[in-house]
Amino acid sequence: MAKRDFYDILGISKTATPDEIKRAHRKLVRQYHPDVNKNNPAATEKFKEVQEAYDVLSDEPKRRNYDQFGHAGVGAGPPPGGDPYEAFRRGRGGQGGAHSWQAGPGVSVEDFDIGQGGLGDIFEQLFGAKGGRGATSDRSSQRSRSRPQQSRGADIEHPVTLTFYQAARGTKLPLQISRDGQLETIEVKIPPGVKDGSRIRIKGRGQQAGGEPGDLFIITQVTPHPYFRREELNILLDLPISLYESLLGTKVEVPTLDGPVTLTLPAGTSSGAKLRIKGRGIERGDEKGDQYVVVKIVVPKNLEDGDKETIEKLAIKYPISPRADLQW
Repeated sequence: MAKRDFYDILGISKTATPDEIKRAHRKLVRQYHPDVNKNNPAATEKFKEVQEAYDVLSDEPKRRNYDQFGHAGVGAGPPPGGDPYEAFRRGRGGQGGAHSWQAGPGVSVEDFDIGQGGLGDIFEQLFGAKGGRGATSDRSSQRSRSRPQQSRGADIEHPVTLTFYQAARGTKLPLQISRDGQLETIEVKIPPGVKDGSRIRIKGRGQQAGGEPGDLFIITQVTPHPYFRREELNILLDLPISLYESLLGTKVEVPTLDGPVTLTLPAGTSSGAKLRIKGRGIERGDEKGDQYVVVKIVVPKNLEDGDKETIEKLAIKYPISPRADLQW
């Protein structure tokens, strides 16, 4: 069966820019990734097809060869009359099957500094130079100098979805990626402190394509938390209290990422006041933020006439001018 055009696979034109190629690839990876299509073998095949197209079109030398020679220019599929690419693949050490790997040194988050290519002379690579083994060392040296330097393999982008807690405290995730036409199962360590849109780089785990390997980039998507929110390395939590608790003071148990903490609210606490819980924020390297509890006072509604008179007397007895310092 004839291979599909790589541009058609990604749904882009032949004049597409590198950014357009990357956006199309990212959209299709999310759609067909095996992690979200576990019972759909067809989606896995489409995922491999998308990766193969991106591997070629995202690499300028390979894209030029593809535009000029088609699939034969990038070794994608056997030509009529046999498979002369087989020796070339064996020479590159191509192996089938799945691989298992665990991310170790070389993992970095680009956002805050945590811490092999193109084809040469394709006909010479596939069929050998004229003269075969009888060629002299001078001619071999001359051929070597005439070959263009092998380019770097394409990078791989892989989106992952994290909970608020996983992003704040770090985690390990098993992932399945397509690398050089093979599905690999890997375990990636997500360092604490990543945020929505962080790019975690794992050096040397991208496409290899016969030269220096590219990198694997994990793109994080963080699910919003139902009551925590993030500001830099700090975590904010809104705390509703009654008017009476505000006036008289109280003790309230509040949640943190590391378990509940009991806070003492002094009498006269105003709405908008921030109470700090030290060291319960986001971790990042040697840094650790705080958690701030933001007070929100809830007042009674539907007061009766007698209640209103009581409050009016309190207002006269304890006058407050909350806007006296404002220069409106």
